[in-house]
Amino acid sequence: MNERLLEEMYVYMLDECYPMVEIAGYEYPPSVALERIDPIAYQVGLREDYENGYGYEELFGDEEE
Repeated sequence: MNERLLEEMYVYMLDECYPMVEIAGYEYPPSVALERIDPIAYQVGLREDYENGYGYEELFGDEEE
């Protein structure tokens, strides 16, 4: 699986599983907030999900790489 597709699936998962993040009256998708506030946690989560095989293929099985 290529890196771009893996990250797209991770972003989709974050945004579907968590509510919008509100900061000072502005709302952001969870994936954007996490990546910008704590890029290390974002990258660690991305890598861990890939290594643990959380089944993104089930969500995107019909897409080609």
